[in-house]
Amino acid sequence: MNRNGLPNSKQQSFVPVDGTELTLPVTVVSGGAPGKTALVTAGVHSREYVGVETARRLAAALDPAHVRGTVVLVHACNYAGFRLHSNDVLPQDGKNLNHCFPGDPSGSAAERLADFLCREFLSRSDLAVDLHSGGYNETLTPHGYYQAALDPAVCGASRELGCFADHAYLVQVTATRGLFSYAPALGVPAVLLERGGCGLWREDEVRAMAADVQNILRHAGVLCDGVPPVRYAPRVIQTAYYVPAPSDGCWYPALRPGARIARGDVLGELRDIFGAPLHTLRAEINGVLLYQAASLSVRAGATIAAYGEIED
Repeated sequence: MNRNGLPNSKQQSFVPVDGTELTLPVTVVSGGAPGKTALVTAGVHSREYVGVETARRLAAALDPAHVRGTVVLVHACNYAGFRLHSNDVLPQDGKNLNHCFPGDPSGSAAERLADFLCREFLSRSDLAVDLHSGGYNETLTPHGYYQAALDPAVCGASRELGCFADHAYLVQVTATRGLFSYAPALGVPAVLLERGGCGLWREDEVRAMAADVQNILRHAGVLCDGVPPVRYAPRVIQTAYYVPAPSDGCWYPALRPGARIARGDVLGELRDIFGAPLHTLRAEINGVLLYQAASLSVRAGATIAAYGEIED
């Protein structure tokens, strides 16, 4: 497949990943006029279905006549895991793809895939939108993430992309091992959008995520369909806390994602299989609950809650 596309065309193909047996389902929508290349990725985690279905809907809905430049959609980055219902890791090596960027062309399957995505897709793009949800065992409130620790101009543009998605919170990150968080190292503004979870997808979630992506594309001047972009005002969270389970146990959350919390509030309890209390987990700061484990069983060290600091 020609990643640049042919003018006024829509191409779909499985793209082989160098040095592996992996393939990527890709749609390239090319407009008639030159412009930016926008990359939309989904399925970095194989059971985050809202993004995967959103990419499919967008690939069908985008009209080349309304595109200035090119929209490249990678429907499921971990397509092997998507097909096998793997636990959000690449089946070939058991690695979390989102922890493997920028990758290694001589490494394991996930590392080679990350390298291929960087070389063949990210480095050829002018902006990127990465679609995620709560996987198979997390529930969340819609929010976004952007890289804040690299080139200030690129990070500022990444933050601005996040302001064109209809969510209440936008979280800064400094780690660079994810697809969206490494993109600014290549000079590419990028944002990660979170919506949905628990290994499910709903029509309203897909419609809302598709609307967010289209709004971002309008803001970038890539989608020119006569609809003006809408800029929202998400609360920017500079510090996020990721709470690991202190032991194996049964998790009983006290709140719902999106709830405002105060320092000392109970987030939930861990109990043993007989119901005896093991740990009570409390908030360390004032903020908002972004996501939490939805499963009863949790493993020691696994993140069971994440919240962002907000001072009124």
